[in-house]
This record gives sequence, C-alpha cells and structure tokens, in this order.
Amino acid sequence: MPLSRLDRRGIVILCGVGGLAVALLASVVGVMWARPVIGSDNCVYRDRRLLTRAPADQTIILVDQSEALTETHRRFALSFITDYVADDAKFAVRSRIALFTFSKANFEGQKSPSFRPISDLCRPPSRGNDLYENNRRITQDFYQRFLVPVTTSLRQSLTTEVGEWSPILETLQLISRSQEIEDGGHKTLIVVSDMLQHTDGFSHYRDRRSYEDFLRSGFASDVKADFRDWSIIVIYLRRYRDRRFQEAAHLEFWQRYFHDSGGTIGRWAGVD
Repeated sequence: MPLSRLDRRGIVILCGVGGLAVALLASVVGVMWARPVIGSDNCVYRDRRLLTRAPADQTIILVDQSEALTETHRRFALSFITDYVADDAKFAVRSRIALFTFSKANFEGQKSPSFRPISDLCRPPSRGNDLYENNRRITQDFYQRFLVPVTTSLRQSLTTEVGEWSPILETLQLISRSQEIEDGGHKTLIVVSDMLQHTDGFSHYRDRRSYEDFLRSGFASDVKADFRDWSIIVIYLRRYRDRRFQEAAHLEFWQRYFHDSGGTIGRWAGVD
C-alpha cells in the first residue's frame, strides 16, 4: 500500500529528529572526550593515566638554605612570592610552580647530585564565570589546593640553617639542565639567596671574585648553565656583615652570568 503524503512527511520528520539526536549525542561525547584531564596536582595531562603533563608555563623557585635567613628576609620572600603566584596577570591558569631548595647537603656523597621539588603544583583558576559557575567553590579550591600548600612549603623552606658551603653556581647549572624542568611553555626562575657563591671551585669571599676571574678559572666551564628563554627574578638577601662582598661588582657578576647563560633578569629585588 503506497504511503500517503502525510505519512511520508512524518517519516522525514522522524528521520530529521533522529539525525539531530545522534548529532547532539556525538557532540556531547566529543565535548566530554575533549575536556582536559586534570590531575590531583591541578595540572593538565595529555592522557587519562596521568603519565604526561601537557606543555605549560613554569615557575621554578630556588631557595638557598646554605645561610641563615633573618625574619625580615623570610617575611619579604614569602610576601613577594605569594603575591606573584596569586596574581592572575603574572601567573596563568594551569601554569606549573615547583619549589626546590639547595645547600651543601645536596652535593655531599653524590657523584651526580640531582634535585627533586619539595612542592610541585599547577595553578587552578581563582574565580569562574558568574553566569554558570560556582565562584565560591572555585575560589575555595584555589586556596585549599594551591595557595595554602605552596605558601606552607615555602614557609618551611625558608629555614635558618647555616651551612659551610654555598653551591649556587653548581645548583643553577643542575636546575637549567634538570629533567625535572619540562619542555614547552615560558620558564621563570625565582632565586631566593644572598648570591654569595662559596665552594672550593669559586668563592665570592676571596680576593679573586670578579666575573673575569670566574671566566679565567676552569670552574666556569664546569658549571656552565643554559637559561635560554628563561626570565630570572632574584630576591637578593643583603647581609650587613657581608656588605663589602655584596657590592656593585657582585651585582655585575650575576648580570653578566645570566646574560651569558641566555637568561633575562626581569627583576632584582633586594632586601636587608
């Protein structure tokens, strides 16, 4: 029996509705599949097994524990870094922040010393869209899953321990070449230190402490670093007893060092 015009129209409509439903289902599945995979560290991963992080900007904080910090030093460093990582304009969402410390202990009894971060997180959003997101929950997660853990680890790292050596050049070389530093994204290094190198290879406490003296030494090639495309921020801890060593030539030493290593000093923040 031939179909009537009304029946044919009904079939067309049903087919259209069915096709639309399939398309909507496919788009929903596609959106769900395309959603980024976020790990417990707030970072975006390339796979659902959380084996490989997606490329992201990175900020590496390096705290020198080889010399005592005053209370003023600790307060300034904590405030400076907290403001930096909490600033939406300076620190992008899902950017990585990893905290490392160093002292003589990192090199004792190790032929090939390596560094592991004591804190390693990515920055979640601090607020969401007022129209369709729960801003209160997002802000709460930002503090509980990022800002509080980062500042707690940082506060604990700003120790008052005193060491015999200050292997700054050795540490900078290791950080610049470390497998802990992931490929991709812009890199920023924040160093919290008095920047007074003191090891057998080279020392800013000796008479021959200029950058030319460093270049003439064989030690310069031993600790060659690679900071190409890095931005450098130094929280420079000045000490009254070391004022004759922390002079203009000392600042020039590090300016030339980072320049020759390919880095760019974005800020040099001194604190007494």
